[in-house]
Amino acid sequence: MGSKKARRNQQRHRRERKSHRRQGRAIWFVLGALAVLSVAAFLAAEPLRSRPAASEPGGSVPQVYVSMAGFEPRMLTASAGQEFKMQFVNPDSQFHTDGGGWHQFRIDGTGIDVRIPPSSQPTVTLPALAAGTYEFYCDICCGGRANPAMRGVLEVKA
Repeated sequence: MGSKKARRNQQRHRRERKSHRRQGRAIWFVLGALAVLSVAAFLAAEPLRSRPAASEPGGSVPQVYVSMAGFEPRMLTASAGQEFKMQFVNPDSQFHTDGGGWHQFRIDGTGIDVRIPPSSQPTVTLPALAAGTYEFYCDICCGGRANPAMRGVLEVKA
């Protein structure tokens, strides 16, 4: 009789150990999932953290934000016959799967093709253009030129 009771106790202890191991695995799984979600949230919020203050009015270089959401602003102006400066702000990180965070400011037929690295704010001097309306676009990611958010208009006034 004692041996039956001992076997039952051993079986009960084995079941308890298995149950504790399962609970331990579940806890590690939850902790791992929380770590992954925390990293994902941190990376997703990166564009919000790196966005600089807007340009000061009265003569500073205009800023053009270019991100996975498109260009902002989408309507730009410049004076005909004069070079002009623009600061491109790319808040997207290199971890974006579409284009690796790179963007482009291109105007066909003008020689303007600026490549903007991820997480950067380059200031570029663009060549003088004749008066007219020019379409600019990014064809590196996000549906490229076919995506209306990745296009805009530069109006060059005489």
